[in-house]
Amino acid sequence: MIRKSRATLLLMLALPALAHAVEILRWERIPLAIPLTVGQERIVFVDRNVRVGVPRDLQGKLRVQSTGGALYLLANEPIPPARLRLQDATNGEQMLIDIAATEAAADQQPREPVRIVAGEPVAPHYGQPREAQPSAAAKQTEQAEAPKAVPRETPVPVVLTRYAAQMLYAPLRTVEPVDGVGQVRVKRQLDLTTLLPSLPITATALGAWRLDDYYVTAVKLQNASAQH
Repeated sequence: MIRKSRATLLLMLALPALAHAVEILRWERIPLAIPLTVGQERIVFVDRNVRVGVPRDLQGKLRVQSTGGALYLLANEPIPPARLRLQDATNGEQMLIDIAATEAAADQQPREPVRIVAGEPVAPHYGQPREAQPSAAAKQTEQAEAPKAVPRETPVPVVLTRYAAQMLYAPLRTVEPVDGVGQVRVKRQLDLTTLLPSLPITATALGAWRLDDYYVTAVKLQNASAQH
């Protein structure tokens, strides 16, 4: 009786794991194929806050909802292969997924959720730290010294300002990811009357970003006088 009860318990514990199976896809800068079934919602876990770029010709055909690091995709009709862009709202990094929706077969089971995980780190590029080449003397004392900040190929203020400008004005597909940049919460009703107190200017904070020890804040200036 004891052995039988244990076997039954193990079986009962295994059933929820099977019911919540998740397909793992690794992002290595190669578009990820995520097939859909018409009328069945499929969940894609990305574990980050992303913005989704959807082609215009998919409006009304594909419902996309994003919340809590997960995407909810629902095809309302068959969709030929199409590409969606996912952009990390924090650092601008992009991922590409290829979707296609088909009608469900008679005996087809609901598609399991998908989880996208990070692949190998990308090579250093614009705005990312570059590896410093230590000298022979530095190699000998490397273990004794504390780690130092790695210099960047481009000055941080330049990188941060350009990134902020792209986030405000550039199309989603052209925003270049920058390692280490983060968006800073800023109040839209922030009092900026002391910014230009002698001029009839209305100032409004649009957003702020941080990289290392530098901050940049985008401010909209509007002429409040009668003369334009």
